[in-house]
Amino acid sequence: MKAILVDDERYCTELLSALLAKNCPEVEVVAEFNDPQKAAEFIRENPPDLLFLDIEMPRLNGFDLLERVRPVTFQVVFTTAYNQYALRAIKISALDYLLKPIDIDELKIAVEKARQQHSPQWGQFELMERTRAAGGQPPKTIALSTLEGLHFVEVADIVYCQSEGSYTNLFFMDGQSMLLSKPIKDVGELLIPAGFLRVHNSYLINLSHIKKYIRGEGGEIIMKNGHTVPVSRSKKAEFLERIARL
Repeated sequence: MKAILVDDERYCTELLSALLAKNCPEVEVVAEFNDPQKAAEFIRENPPDLLFLDIEMPRLNGFDLLERVRPVTFQVVFTTAYNQYALRAIKISALDYLLKPIDIDELKIAVEKARQQHSPQWGQFELMERTRAAGGQPPKTIALSTLEGLHFVEVADIVYCQSEGSYTNLFFMDGQSMLLSKPIKDVGELLIPAGFLRVHNSYLINLSHIKKYIRGEGGEIIMKNGHTVPVSRSKKAEFLERIARL
């Protein structure tokens, strides 16, 4: 597998390169970058099989770099000392991460996982924080992977999510939808801090897209895209309390 290493600290790329050479002979490091902007230019023209990517870098962080080289058609492993909120975002996704200082056994596991997924299954759901998330702020952008690659969308454009068993449908203001191979519980872990609310076991709504609430046993919500979402009896009180604060 051809790999590219990106970290603003030269020591980190040199150390990782040495660890890979000694412990992961199946990985060929074809380029190392300490300037993320130069890395993005190179990756656009020379996409690797595997990218080891730092998150916090000056001028261009790791998430922004990925947006510049989209569609992302290669495996990504973050090398990071990032905050726990971002790590939870990465965990939920199909992406992997290594905490600094890098543990050799964890490095081997990450490489083996990448090798097994050498042909990326872009039907998988990837959810990650794109912004720096200083102080654990919720994400403004999420990445949805399709057969074509990684597509970034604004969280504010999502109207609501509907559970489809172990899958989740996302509905957008422009009328489009996206079926994700993740349960609604996992999707909610990141979207709830961004202004979403679970109003039913099968529904997660964006509170900023409510148009009207119709009273009833649980009631119904008319969303701004015209769709109707039911409110369960068990979640009605919490919903009414939240909208009273809007």
